[in-house]
Amino acid sequence: MGDRKMGILGSIGRYGKQRYAIIVLSVWLVFLMEWLSRGQLGATLSWCFGNIGQLLFNSLLVFGLLMAFIALLGRIKLAYWIASVPLLVLGLISGTKQKILGVPLLPWDFVLTSETSDMAQYVKNIFNVNVIGAIVAYVVVSVLILREVPKLRAKAFWKERAAVAVAAVVLLAVIYADKPVDVKRTLFGIGNMPWNQTDNIKTNGFALSTYMNLEYLFVKQMSDYDSAKIDQIVNQASKPAMGNAENGVKPNVIVVLSESFFDATQLPGVTFSRDPLPFFHALQKKYSNGTILSPQFGGGTANVEFEVLTGNSMRFLPQGSIAYNQYIDHEVDSLASILSRQGYTSTAISPFHNWYFNANKVYKNFGFGKYQSIEFFNPVYEGPYIADSEVANMIINESKKSDGPDFIFANTMENHFHYYPGKFKKNTIDVKADVSQESIGFLETYAQGLIDVDKMLQTMVEYYSSVSEPTILVFFGDHLPSLGDDYKVYRETKLISGEDDPDFLNKMYRTPVIVWNNYLPEQKDTLDMSPSFISPYVLDLAKLPGTYYTDFLHNLWKKTPVIPPKNYYAQMNISEEDMKQYEYLQYDIIFGERHGYKDFKDKIVNPKFTLGNGPMSIERLTPESAEAGSNKLKLTVAGQNFSHGSVVYANGKPLPTTYSSEKEISAELSADYTAKAGAVDIDVRVIDNKNEVISQSNSTKLQVNAK
Repeated sequence: MGDRKMGILGSIGRYGKQRYAIIVLSVWLVFLMEWLSRGQLGATLSWCFGNIGQLLFNSLLVFGLLMAFIALLGRIKLAYWIASVPLLVLGLISGTKQKILGVPLLPWDFVLTSETSDMAQYVKNIFNVNVIGAIVAYVVVSVLILREVPKLRAKAFWKERAAVAVAAVVLLAVIYADKPVDVKRTLFGIGNMPWNQTDNIKTNGFALSTYMNLEYLFVKQMSDYDSAKIDQIVNQASKPAMGNAENGVKPNVIVVLSESFFDATQLPGVTFSRDPLPFFHALQKKYSNGTILSPQFGGGTANVEFEVLTGNSMRFLPQGSIAYNQYIDHEVDSLASILSRQGYTSTAISPFHNWYFNANKVYKNFGFGKYQSIEFFNPVYEGPYIADSEVANMIINESKKSDGPDFIFANTMENHFHYYPGKFKKNTIDVKADVSQESIGFLETYAQGLIDVDKMLQTMVEYYSSVSEPTILVFFGDHLPSLGDDYKVYRETKLISGEDDPDFLNKMYRTPVIVWNNYLPEQKDTLDMSPSFISPYVLDLAKLPGTYYTDFLHNLWKKTPVIPPKNYYAQMNISEEDMKQYEYLQYDIIFGERHGYKDFKDKIVNPKFTLGNGPMSIERLTPESAEAGSNKLKLTVAGQNFSHGSVVYANGKPLPTTYSSEKEISAELSADYTAKAGAVDIDVRVIDNKNEVISQSNSTKLQVNAK
């Protein structure tokens, strides 16, 4: 009897030892994730001892995940290795992203599958002493703990695996749903902070904050949302006194988002061998200018575009989310569609891939008639990206094409991250500052890019000064550049003391904006606004009618110039009631029934939306011998709407192609095509870097005589 009792106790002991080891491994993995995410061992230890409740719930989450893998695989050790590696990689990526962009890895980052290659360039020199130390510790400690774990019983183990699976699901569900009791908040005061994901990760830990953020992948309906609520908000907003356009004139409206544009001459203690922005500084003395409070730092250009074009605010969406990828899957009224309904030709211009941030679909949903992406650009590069000068040329050429007024929204890429020395062929500006040599290199490279930003602005102002078409030009930066990990340049120049700087928001999220025109009386206002107020400001300046939404935003801007994160409301005397009304209108537009659109709901998307110059067509083929005695044939293709990216195809195969103009390109037919008589099918295509045909002409037969 005693032997039997001892046998049972031994089995219980072995069973408990197995499960005890899983708990220890769970806590160990949380510690490692935080180490990699925070980038410092000391900060991780401080968090662990100072946030016991958060440590507990992070460990419970990982414990539940390990249990699920054990139930699936039936082997503790194998389950641990398979589950732990992805968790640690995600923690490392989050820490790297935090250093560069100031925002950690978030669940909605995984919808950016098309942008993965661009993000890959950020992960450079990732293996430092801290990371290597964490990896070594992970392997050594994990092996030591796993040595204490005996093998599981194979016989009838399916029953235990089923029980473990149920337990894991229940545990994860309870933590996610906070039911039947909200233990996290009730006992430990733990709550999600979606408006500030950096603090969210720092306070709640990587695993728990990521898990809690999953709810923001699914939009919750706002309480009291209905048509009556929207009508009530719309009806109480007075229309701004815009009047009529000057002499009935509709000006060109050109809005340029300059990538990472920031006035680096404002950095304290930094001296440049010459002013990188002389033209911009001269314009500031005569024209309205100031700053916008960007929702982004170091990246996320699409979110700033979203605010500028639609008037919607990222402040009402989870921090780190990308509106273009997650929410714009239907028509959304924008400055492009508002002006298109008034007879404008609306064109979007971006010197990057047509698919990036879903731009080819988003611009159509915004009501643009045309989108000129990198595939249609003259491939003139400065560094790894299309030169700003080419964007200026594209803007000018597009405005020349139309008979009536133009709305053009363009962004640039030349001064995009990275800012390592050697990015440009030659640096023509020197920097002196009491900072590290690495920071000097960043600043000199960035300043070289600013020189071309200034030249682009000058090119456009000089051109539109010389033409009779009335024009308004808005030129602004989307976000500050990421100059080294952990705000390195900004800290070393003493612009900020660190992330806890009391004025961090204004110092790190303010970018320049200037508004120039060639026809209105000289006016120099000091601008202070969020990007979402640019559209109503421009409509008011041009004396053009807007919509119920731009009217609401114009009134709100007069009262509340900038919309900060929610945790700044009290400090900046922001009315929560005003913000709630704003949020209701935005919810109606993006997630709701679009009650406010009413009679123009079907007048947003342009049914003739095209990529490039417009539908390509072949009108005439002219073959001639390439050279005396050669079997090759030169083919001149005359037609419409060709671009630099156009390629002639013969029987479905690409030919070497030379661009001459929008009406003519030429190609060379090799001996393979001229060796025997017959008809060759000729068409013209533009293909992107995903090998997708984004524009294609009609097909025309070419009769070839054998040589």
